[in-house]
Amino acid sequence: MELLILALVGLGASFVKSAFGLGAGVLFGPVLALFLEPRLAMGMTAPIMFLSSVTALGAHWRRWHWPLLRRLLPTALVGLGLGSYFLAWAPATTLRRAIGLTALAFAATQLVRLHRQGYEVPGTVGEPSHAGVPAGGAQQALAALLGFSGGIVSGIAHSGGLFFSMYLLPRLGKVAFVASLTLTLFVIDTFRLVSYWYLDVLEPRHVLLSLLCVPLMVLGGWLGKAFNGRLSARGFVSALSLLIAATGVALLVR
Repeated sequence: MELLILALVGLGASFVKSAFGLGAGVLFGPVLALFLEPRLAMGMTAPIMFLSSVTALGAHWRRWHWPLLRRLLPTALVGLGLGSYFLAWAPATTLRRAIGLTALAFAATQLVRLHRQGYEVPGTVGEPSHAGVPAGGAQQALAALLGFSGGIVSGIAHSGGLFFSMYLLPRLGKVAFVASLTLTLFVIDTFRLVSYWYLDVLEPRHVLLSLLCVPLMVLGGWLGKAFNGRLSARGFVSALSLLIAATGVALLVR
C-alpha cells in the first residue's frame, strides 16, 4: 500500500514540477495527512520530494543566481531545523492544524497572485520580465525573514517554496527564477532528509520504496514537459490551489 501511495506521489510530483515549475509537496503532504499520522505522511513523501528536485535540477543547471541564494539559504536552513523539530515532537492534532493552516495560506496567496493583473505562472513559456536585483540592508533582512519562514514550513509541511518564490520572483527573470527556486528546493530537500533521519521522522523503508518509484518519476517528468504549454497554466494552478485549500479546511476541522 505504501509503495502504491509513493508511486502516485512520485508520478504527480514530477508531472507538476516539470509542467508548471511548482513543488507538489504542498498538495501531497496535506492530502496524506488527512488519512495518515502527519509525521508518517511527511516522512514518506520527503524522499520523493528530494528525488523530484534532483530530476529537475539538470534542466536548470547553472542558471541560478548565487547572490540572492546566499542571502536566502542560511536562515532557510535554520528554519528548516526548527520546523523539523516541531514535526518530530508536536502532537498529531497540533500537526494537522499547522499543516492545514499552511495549506490554506499557500492556496490563498497563490490564488491572489494568479488573479493579479500581469502575473504569470512560474515555469510557463515567455521572455523574462524581471531583471533587477536590488541590494542593501533592507533586502538582506527581507531575504532572511522569508528564508526563515520558508524553512519552517518546509520542515512541517513541504511548503516553503511559497516564501522562497515571494523573494526570488520579483528580482529575477523567468529562467533565473525557476533555476534559483529549483536549486533552493534541492538544498532544502537534501537537508530535510538529514533532519528527518536524525529525528526519526524518516524511516529506511521509505527511502527504499522511493527509489523503486524513480521510473514513474521519470515518466511524470516526461509527461510534464510534453504537456508544458498545452494546458492552461492558470486554470491548472487555480484548480490545484482550490484543492489544497479544501484539504487545509478538512485538516482543520478533523
